[in-house]
This record gives sequence, structure tokens and C-alpha cells, in this order.
Amino acid sequence: MLTLLYALFVSAFAYVSWQAFRVYHVGRSSYALLLLFVLVGLVYDTLTILIGRFVGEGEALKSLNGGRYLVHALVTPALIIFAFGVLRNAGIPWAQTRASHTIVCVFATLLIAIGVYEDVFALDLRVREVADTVRYVNEGGMKGPPIPAMLSIFFLIGAGLVLWRRTGWRFLAAGSLFMLIAAGVGTGDRFYLGNLGEIALSAVSVLTARRFLSRQPEIHSQQTARSKLVPIDDHS
Repeated sequence: MLTLLYALFVSAFAYVSWQAFRVYHVGRSSYALLLLFVLVGLVYDTLTILIGRFVGEGEALKSLNGGRYLVHALVTPALIIFAFGVLRNAGIPWAQTRASHTIVCVFATLLIAIGVYEDVFALDLRVREVADTVRYVNEGGMKGPPIPAMLSIFFLIGAGLVLWRRTGWRFLAAGSLFMLIAAGVGTGDRFYLGNLGEIALSAVSVLTARRFLSRQPEIHSQQTARSKLVPIDDHS
């Protein structure tokens, strides 16, 4: 049953990845490209869980699952920079400064470093079978919820609330909050609930990127000129 569910998950992530590529193709925004990287990583993540029962327990599946954790460590905090880019293109004044851009990038980099420690250097994979799925989970690293993922979600919620208040766009806030709830309940044998949250967040992120990142630059330049703040080159 879970194998069929993960087949649907893989299809869903593949579809939203394609839509994210289309958004990037139109606007050529580096922030949209970061979102695309995240979504492709989620395709890999769910595909590995899908094929686990067919590959079977062993070194091959263990290596594939090691790749899952590497992907999560490297790309999950990229959502922070993506959300910041959305705020910037939406004309949020404080998001126009080089200082805020630098702080956000440093913060995301620190979360990547923590993730690499937990999911690469402290990786301790143990096989886990739930229903008809076979995967490896990380028993190493720090105990408790994954700090980089949780802080990334909190940032997305905050960015979504700012976007809602300033532009009326509520979908990023709603999708991020749903992801937080799904992550909270999707533990242990209910891990698939976390993937449902990821699908919801991925969908609203693509919609948000289409709304704010696929049409620029004259509107954005007018907004930044009025705010008299220092603009940042989106393609830097």
C-alpha cells in the first residue's frame, strides 16, 4: 500500500519540479533555480523509498539512502534563500538591502553545515521496514527533530506571513504551516505524512515562484527605486 502511495508521491514531485523548471525558464531567477534543486532532491528522496522493496536490504540500498540524507542536508536550507528572494521581488523594503541578503545567506549556510554534520559525518544508517517499504534511517547525529529543517520551515512561515500582510498572498504561509504540522505528526511509522506536507509546501512554493519570480524586472526596479534602498543583483 505504501509503495503505491510513494509512486503517487514521486509523480507529484516530478510534476511540481517540471512546473518549477518552467518558472525558472521564464524568469531566469536564481531563487527559482534554488527551488528547482530542492524539488529534484525530493524526487530522488521519494523515488529511493519507492524502489526500496525492489532493491532489497544491502549496500546498494544503503548507498541510495545515504544520498537521501546528503540531499536533505544540502538543499533544504536553500528554501530560506528562495523565500527571501520572493520577499525581495515582492518589494518588501528590508529584503532589498545587501546586509539582509548576506545575513540570510550566512544563516542558510550555517544550517547546511549543521545538516552535513548530522547527515554526512554522523550518519549511522539502520534498515527500517514499514508495511511494504524498505529504507535506511539515520540513527546518528543529534537527537530530536532535525534543526536545519525545522528552522527552515519557521523561516518560511515568517516569510509567508510577511507576504500575506504586505501583498495578500496567503498560500506560502498556509503551505508552510501545513508542512510544520505534517512534520510533527509524521514520525516513526507515519513518516509518509511528512512527505504529504512536502508535497503541499512544494506546490505552494511553485505557485509563489510563478507569482513573484517569473515576472520582474521593471516592477521590481520601480519598487526599489521608491524605497531608496540598495538593490541586489538577482543573478549574483
